[in-house]
Amino acid sequence: MAGYRWFAAASLVILTAGAATGGRAQGASTGVACGSGQPVSVNLLWPTQPNTLDPNYDTLVMFAQISRNMFNGLFKLDDSMTLQPDLAVSYSQPDALTYEIELRKDVVFHGGSPFTSADVVATFDRIVKDQKLASKQRSYVSNVKSVTPKGDHAVNFVLKQPDSSFLKSLATIIYITPRSVIEKVGNVEFGKKPVGTGPFKLDSWTMGDSVVLSANCDYHGDKPIPSKVEFRFIAEPATQISSLQSGEIDIATQVTSDLTAALKSSRDVAVQSIDGNQTFWLSMNTKEGPFADPRVRQALNYAIDRTAIARQLLGGFATPVGQVYSKSVFGYTKAVSPYPFDPDKAKALLREAGYDSSRPLKIEFYNFRAELNPVQQSIASFLSDVGIKVTTRFDPNYFVDTWQSGKMGRGQVIIRSNNNLLMDADFALGLELDGTRRGMYFSSPETDAAIAKARGESDRNARQAAYDALNKTLYNLAPVTFLYSTDGIYGVSTRVDWKPRPDGAIYLANVTKRR
Repeated sequence: MAGYRWFAAASLVILTAGAATGGRAQGASTGVACGSGQPVSVNLLWPTQPNTLDPNYDTLVMFAQISRNMFNGLFKLDDSMTLQPDLAVSYSQPDALTYEIELRKDVVFHGGSPFTSADVVATFDRIVKDQKLASKQRSYVSNVKSVTPKGDHAVNFVLKQPDSSFLKSLATIIYITPRSVIEKVGNVEFGKKPVGTGPFKLDSWTMGDSVVLSANCDYHGDKPIPSKVEFRFIAEPATQISSLQSGEIDIATQVTSDLTAALKSSRDVAVQSIDGNQTFWLSMNTKEGPFADPRVRQALNYAIDRTAIARQLLGGFATPVGQVYSKSVFGYTKAVSPYPFDPDKAKALLREAGYDSSRPLKIEFYNFRAELNPVQQSIASFLSDVGIKVTTRFDPNYFVDTWQSGKMGRGQVIIRSNNNLLMDADFALGLELDGTRRGMYFSSPETDAAIAKARGESDRNARQAAYDALNKTLYNLAPVTFLYSTDGIYGVSTRVDWKPRPDGAIYLANVTKRR
């Protein structure tokens, strides 16, 4: 990105000039006066609403779209997915476990207090130690042994184990919050009225409807162009499209392929798609019940025709996979193909596991996103064809109340997806299959060790080789039912200058909109 110059020597990386605006080039930028642009509205298509705007609490990628426009991390990924500084200026790595990070000195929070190393330390302490906050991000920083300030504008991180994706985590997951404000108002009030360092600050929050942010003209980087940005929470896909066509919103997210035709016929709206990294699979409880048997898990993988779903239901905007990440993510293994559609093989495996017409496998199949109902029904049909008794259930609260809370029952299955923020295999593995982090429903000593080995490799080629071996093992273990990765499809007003990114992140500071 323009304005940055990084020099690497003996593991030292230094920013020598320019403002820390990496990752915000999704629109035109160019000396436009701060806040002089037209307001921009984005709909976040998701079945539930945020109950806090605290960026250190939740892990949902959709609501992180709000946080990344109000807050900064120590680093960011630019539009080419290259690591760039944000609140950091430079870092050095004297050994495999230690990161020494220099911080910017010209940053203030929206309330006027200066940003210092104390805020970085307090952010990590809060995520790890604050039982009242009960941050869902704790597993993301579980490998951090200590965070120590070195004066007001430097901080040292010491890890428990080597982690080649650590800086990417600092760039995409952990946003820095103000120690003094949180100590004064507490977690609950901070979640209602958050204070960050980002290009926008909170203007208003109408629960269940929208969050409005206004331009922060004291921002340390390139000044934001839109006067305001609005995040809407329209959960119905068709309603989102009609709102886009009427001009009520400017950007529609997660557009389903069946609705693209309606958009393409409109002169005022453009369909924008990008090779996406959002990958879908069926998550199940492998710790007990029928899915503890790998033959049953393999049977589900053979029973589903992913190609038919990708072509017929998803309009060709999807690619079948045999991994929990897409081909655009580092760590993807080309040699690991999707499971072939083989219903006879599925039936044979089920018989080996003791299931037949006299004793059929019975599952409860949950979906919490309305736009995935056709996919759920198609998968249920394929499973029924091999003799599985499927009860389909739609529950918009199942993911948060049951799956994420570790309460998934025996014989239950849910459609899960992951938009890989890090563009790194370790992100999805940590969320789903690593018992040392959030692998609640599958883990093993062998795969946990292999995940840690791959994460700790500093050499890129050696790390890819480690993932190649791991992905082959996971394919055979079938800890999930692998499905497909989807392209990112957006509906965008032709008045708006904005382009999607491979990681799905939406930054709005540089977006322009014509009257």
